[in-house]
Amino acid sequence: MNISQLWPTYMYMETLTDIDNEKISEWILNYKENTETRKLTNQGGWQETISDYQDEPIFENFIEGILKILKVTRLKTEGKKVSITSWANVNEKGNWNFPHNHIGTDLSGVYYVKVPKDSGQIVFFDPRKIESAMGVQPVEGNLFMFPSYLEHMVTPSESNETRISIAFNICTK
Repeated sequence: MNISQLWPTYMYMETLTDIDNEKISEWILNYKENTETRKLTNQGGWQETISDYQDEPIFENFIEGILKILKVTRLKTEGKKVSITSWANVNEKGNWNFPHNHIGTDLSGVYYVKVPKDSGQIVFFDPRKIESAMGVQPVEGNLFMFPSYLEHMVTPSESNETRISIAFNICTK
């Protein structure tokens, strides 16, 4: 008898410990002061692209963390150009992101810079629609990477403190 697992959905999670989250938080909050939010899946809060700033020294270990995890994924990158597009999210009490996916990219992910208690979970929905959803309570330093088709959301923050994350998409050519 042969047994096969069909259509598994992989999610990769690593806690990055060599990142100065305080400096990244400060940089993002300063950037937010001079930049209007874009409106995509965010319900309240602030969200804006930071890809142009990935060369800043404070983001070096963040990018290295993504590339380290990318090596163990099922995505074939050898001989291909890897492009990472990222954006910062700043959420206050009551802010959240409705269910969405990132179709059109190869992988997606999020890194948690600052995670106060009760500031919301990331929830992943079963793409087969057999089970409903699985929520994960992130902690500071968590980096999640998952297929771009995987629908997900962020539950409303109930904290009086600011939650800061960096989301990203990976494309290969």
